[in-house]
Amino acid sequence: MSASFLLATEDSELITAWQAQLPAEATTLTLDEVSGYPQLPSGLPIVVILDALVGDRLPEALARSPLLVVGKPHSGLYEQLRMSGRALRCMDYEESRTRLEEFAPLFAEIAERRAALDLVAENNRRTQNSRPPIPVAPANNNADMWDFLEGAVESMNSKERLLAEFRRASRHVLNASHIVFFLREEGEFRADRGSSQCPVSDPLIRYLSSRPVVLDGNEWPGPPDPVAEMAARNRMALWGARLLVPLHDNGHLTGIIACGVRNDGQAYDENDKTQAVSFARLLREFLRQNQQSTRLNRIYESTLMGDRYFPRTLLLKPGEEPTAEVPVAVRALIGRVRLQKISRRLRPRPGQPFRASAGIVGETGGVWAYWENAGSDIEDIRQDLRRKRLALLRDLALTLNHEVGNSLVSFSTLDSESTRQKIPSALRKTVRSDIDRLQRLNVDLVKLAEFSYASPDEFDLGEILEEVGEALKMRVEVPPDPVVMTVAGDLVQFAIESLVKTVAENQPDDAERELKVQLRSTGEGEEITALVSIQGSGLELEGILPESSPEEVPNQGRLAVFIAKEIIRLHGGKIHAGPGMEGTEILISLRQW
Repeated sequence: MSASFLLATEDSELITAWQAQLPAEATTLTLDEVSGYPQLPSGLPIVVILDALVGDRLPEALARSPLLVVGKPHSGLYEQLRMSGRALRCMDYEESRTRLEEFAPLFAEIAERRAALDLVAENNRRTQNSRPPIPVAPANNNADMWDFLEGAVESMNSKERLLAEFRRASRHVLNASHIVFFLREEGEFRADRGSSQCPVSDPLIRYLSSRPVVLDGNEWPGPPDPVAEMAARNRMALWGARLLVPLHDNGHLTGIIACGVRNDGQAYDENDKTQAVSFARLLREFLRQNQQSTRLNRIYESTLMGDRYFPRTLLLKPGEEPTAEVPVAVRALIGRVRLQKISRRLRPRPGQPFRASAGIVGETGGVWAYWENAGSDIEDIRQDLRRKRLALLRDLALTLNHEVGNSLVSFSTLDSESTRQKIPSALRKTVRSDIDRLQRLNVDLVKLAEFSYASPDEFDLGEILEEVGEALKMRVEVPPDPVVMTVAGDLVQFAIESLVKTVAENQPDDAERELKVQLRSTGEGEEITALVSIQGSGLELEGILPESSPEEVPNQGRLAVFIAKEIIRLHGGKIHAGPGMEGTEILISLRQW
C-alpha cells in the first residue's frame, strides 16, 4: 500500500507548493479530513507534513506516523516541536517550497515500513487472543428459516416488527451479539435502535454508495482510500460493530447493517459475510414490499375516511349491476348511461336529493359513477328562489300600482259633478262599478308588494279561519285542538278570505249559503300541515275548477286569487280540487314558513 501525505496547514499557497513536489500517484489528505477520527486503522501508512502554527490540532492517532515539521526557526511552536523528538526532519517555509521532493520518497518508505510492522503486530495479537469456537449443538436451520419467513411475512405491515424479525434471525444465523439497522431518513442514516446516526456526507457513506462491499475492519477491499478507511474504523468503534453490510436498491445506498462482536469472540469469516449479504438482499425486498403495503394501507384508510366525508364513487365492470346500497336515482342514471353510451348528470330537486354523474369507462367498457347527498342545497335553492320571486312580485306590484293609480286618477274625473250630468245613467253606473273595481285592484297590488316585508310568527289557524267566517258570514268548522303554526298571519288570512270570497261570488244565490270551510291538520312539530277545505255544490274557482284542457287559453281570474296562490306557495302549500266526503271540494294545504 503506497503512503498518503497529510498536508497539515491552513496556508493554501503552501499546500499548492507542497503538492507540486509529491509523487504524482500519492494521495493527499487535509487536516480537516482526519481531525475528527480518534484512531486510525492499523497498516495505514501516512506521512505528516506539519505547519508548526497548527501543531496543536494534530490528532494523537498520528503519533506513530513520520513527521516533517515546517515553520519559522527560533519561534516557540517550531522549537517546541523540534525539541520533542517526534520530527524526523525540520525545515523553514522557504526550504519546504523547494526541497520537500528530496525527502518525500524517504518519508513514504518509512511510513510504509512502520505500517507493515503495525499490521503484523496486530495480526499476531489477534491470533494470540483468538480462542477456539464454542461448540454449539446443531439446529434445524431449515425449520428456523421457515419460522423466520413466516414471522417476516406476518410483520409486513409494520416496519418495526419486520426489523425485529430480521434482527432475531440474523443474530441467530451470524451468532452476533447485536444487530443494528441504519436506514436512510431525511438526509441521514438513522439507527432503528438508539440515537446513532450517520450523515450522507460522511466518507463512509460516500464510499459504500459507490461500492457494494462488506467491511470487517481488518482487511480493506479494493484500492486504498485512507479517508474512507478511517471513517469506517471509527464508525465501527463508535457503534461497537465488527461487520458493516450495505443495502443497495437500484444502485442507491438505502441502509447499512451493523453487526456486533460474535458471541464466540471470533472474527466473521467469508461464510458469515455471504450469509450477511443474503440477509441484506432479503431485507431490501421486504422493506420495498413494506413501503408498498404501508402506502396501500394509507390509501385504504384515506378511502374509508373519504367514504364518510367525500362523494361516493363506483366503478362497474361491463354487465355488473350496482348493489342495493346505491340510491335508486343513481341506479337509474347508470342504466341510462349504459343505454345511451354517453355521460349524464343528475341534479338535486325536491324529492330527489342526490347530485350525481356517470359515464362510460373507455378502457373496460364499464361505468363510473359518483354521487353525494345535496339535500341542504335543495333548501338553499328553495330559499333563493323564494327571495327572487318575492323581489319580482314586489317590483311587478309597485309598477302596476303606479300605472293603475295614474289611470284611476284620470278615470275618476268621469265621476265628478261637472261631467256626471253629461253621461247617460246606464253608462254612469258602469263607470262607477269600474272605478270601484280598479280601486280594489290597487289595494290588492299594495298587498302583493308587502310580501317581502312579511314576518312569520306562531298563529292558531283555527282563530284565523273563524275571523274569515265571521267576516264573510260563512260556516266554519275547526278542530277542538288549536292548530298552531309559524306563518305570516295577515297574508294567510288574506289568502283564505280571497279564495272563499271568490268561490262565493261564483256561486248562484241559492247555493252560496251551502258553502262551508273546514280545517284539519296532519303531522306534528316541524312536519305539521294544515288542510283547509271549501265544501259546497257547484264550486268554481278560476284555474282550479272546472279543470281546463290543454287546448284552452288559461283563465287566471282575479288578482286576489293570484295573490292568494302566491301566499300559499310561499308557505310550501298547494291548492287543488278533488272528491271529498260531501262531493267535490277545493283543498288548500299550508306548511310552516
